[in-house]
Amino acid sequence: MNIEYKIKAVSDYIQLHLDDELNIDLLCEIAHLSKFHFHRIFSSYTGITLAKYIQICRLKRASFQLAFDLDRKIIDIAFQAGFESPEAFTRAFKRCFDQTPSTFREEPDWQFWHQQFNFILPKIEKNMIVNIVEKSSEKIAYIRHHGAPERVYETAAKFIEWRKTTGLSPIKTSHTYGIPYSDPELTSAGHFVFDIAGQIDQEVPENEFGVSTASLPAGKYAVVRHFGSHDQLKDSVLVFRKWLPEQNYEIGDFPIYFHYLNFVHEVNEHELITDIYLLLKDKK
Repeated sequence: MNIEYKIKAVSDYIQLHLDDELNIDLLCEIAHLSKFHFHRIFSSYTGITLAKYIQICRLKRASFQLAFDLDRKIIDIAFQAGFESPEAFTRAFKRCFDQTPSTFREEPDWQFWHQQFNFILPKIEKNMIVNIVEKSSEKIAYIRHHGAPERVYETAAKFIEWRKTTGLSPIKTSHTYGIPYSDPELTSAGHFVFDIAGQIDQEVPENEFGVSTASLPAGKYAVVRHFGSHDQLKDSVLVFRKWLPEQNYEIGDFPIYFHYLNFVHEVNEHELITDIYLLLKDKK
């Protein structure tokens, strides 16, 4: 097992056991390395200590719960994150994100938040199955995000509020989509556009949130299922690049889009499931 696989095995185990007491001896056993060598290798490869990685994974989950699960009490979030008291949780959260949990809940600074996850984890290529499906047209309500991709969660919060306020496109029973119009790594912040959308069965009335009506086009789609963090969605999108040249199809006239089957404030990141759709058309 090379170093990348050792680090990936340990990071995956941590994600799967965020609610457990993570024993260093066990993690070193998973990596098949001594404590001294594993700590040195992990820090050298990732740019972050093992202890810091464990804590930031727990605080990342806590931050999603604070921002999007407003009915959950901060004290409950603190205990789930492994802290013995709300005070200890507040100190650690503020050191990491420069906001207290209560301030973050009221007005999260998503741009600064994103900057705290600049460590490196191995990318292990997976064999992914591409399926072809036929879809009928689907009416959606959408809100358009313009600007820095790091601030998409601000727009998502507005869309969630619209859903709650109007009762249209209820989050528990309606599909939820993300529609990027460009690659955030290749697009300047001022030109990045991303729609957040939900399934509806009627036109969207005029509203203060900026939510409008549109539709997802009918047609033949290539679909892959992505498991895990939304931060790695791009890696799964690249599967289409290898798959498409061998097919009798071209890319259709609509962006790739994401169907979110669950949400980061409800499940741990490794439990996230996202279907990625690529509209196809026959080669000429």
